[in-house]
Amino acid sequence: MSFFPYVFEGRIVHHDLGTLRYTVVFLPPEIVAALPLEAHPRLRMSGELDGVPVSGAWQPSRGRWYLMLSKATLRDAGRRIGDTVELRFRVEDQEGVAVPEALATALDADDRAAAAWAALSAGRRRGLSHHVDAAKRPETAGRRVAEIMEALRSGGELPGPPTKPRRTRTAR
Repeated sequence: MSFFPYVFEGRIVHHDLGTLRYTVVFLPPEIVAALPLEAHPRLRMSGELDGVPVSGAWQPSRGRWYLMLSKATLRDAGRRIGDTVELRFRVEDQEGVAVPEALATALDADDRAAAAWAALSAGRRRGLSHHVDAAKRPETAGRRVAEIMEALRSGGELPGPPTKPRRTRTAR
């Protein structure tokens, strides 16, 4: 079996969902049929887009699945909207989480926080790990690890990236 068992060519396109616009590549139907998308509708994957490492999840939308592409990935691959690219990928462990070293070290040293961490969903653990990894400065990453550890120990609200409040429709 190849390191990347799934390979296809696809076009980079804009995909509009409500007021949001994503840059994506869609998964071809013949590969959709071969994947466990019924059991995992947001299927975690990793691979290469024209030789550039990429990871994420196949997201469902209107009976099709897409992979969001970052500006950095497009820049590194020298690609833009409308270009055809080769995408090679493999399905990843759906429960796997890449925990940043500083957070892993802190969890190893604190049984209570580690137990609370283990009780979180894989998606929540991935989100918190990303929150630490997204810090631009080591001081910020350290502060985020400390906030996460305190919340895990105390049962308080977990930190994370700010979320926008949902817009509600008002009657006219």
